[in-house]
Amino acid sequence: MRRVAAGLFLSSLLVLAPACGGGGSSSTASIRFVQGSIDAPAVDFLVNGTTQKSNMLYGNASSYVSVTAGNSRVQVIPVNSTKPLLDQTVSLADSANETIVLTGPVAQLKAVVLNDGSTTTGGATGVASLRVVNISTQMGPADVYIIPSGARLQGATPVSSGLSFDQDTGYQSLDVGTGQNGADYTVYMTVPGTQSVYISTGPLTFSQNKKQTVIVLDGVSGGFTFTQLTDQ
Repeated sequence: MRRVAAGLFLSSLLVLAPACGGGGSSSTASIRFVQGSIDAPAVDFLVNGTTQKSNMLYGNASSYVSVTAGNSRVQVIPVNSTKPLLDQTVSLADSANETIVLTGPVAQLKAVVLNDGSTTTGGATGVASLRVVNISTQMGPADVYIIPSGARLQGATPVSSGLSFDQDTGYQSLDVGTGQNGADYTVYMTVPGTQSVYISTGPLTFSQNKKQTVIVLDGVSGGFTFTQLTDQ
C-alpha cells in the first residue's frame, strides 16, 4: 500500500547563515539534505525547483548542491505526492556549507541545520575532525566517546556528556598521523554516567585534514544505527 505523507508542513524562513550582499552575486555556497525521519515515506530533494536526489529512504543523504549565495528554496516532497514535508527558503552566505537533517516522526518533523564549515580541517598536520549528531528519538541523552579502535572504553573520557536529541558534539580533533592510511577510531554512545553501550560504530577510518560527521539514528527494526558522511 502506498504510504501517504500526513506530516507537518514546514514552511517558515530557515536562516542557515548570514546572507551576503545583493542580488546578482556570482558567489556560491553548498547545501545537502539527510532524511532522518524514521516513519517518513521515500522523498525527493529539490533545490530551486530542480530535483537533486530522488527516492530518498530513511538514513539517506544527498550530495552537496552548489547554489548561488543568498536565498534558495529547499523542498522535500514524498514520492508520488505534491505536498512537501519541508518547503523553506534558506539564506546562505558566500562559501557556506550547510546540512539540513529532517528529524523526528512525521507528526513532529523538525529541520536541524548543521554548519559544515570549510572542506578541510584547516591544514593541521596529522589531524582529522569528527562530529557526532544524535537524532535518535528512542535513545535519549547519551555520553559520546571517540577512541582509537582497539583501545578500551573503560577509563576513557567522553567528548560530550548527555548529548540530547537533535544535538551534536561539534567537530572533535583526531590524531591520525601523516600516513596515507590514516587511523581508525570507534564512536560509542552510552547511558549517561556509565559505560553501558547504546551503540558502537566499530572501526571508522579517518585521514588527515578531512572532516566527517556520524549521525546516530534509530534502527528500523529496533536498536540504533548510524550514517557516516564526508563533509565539505
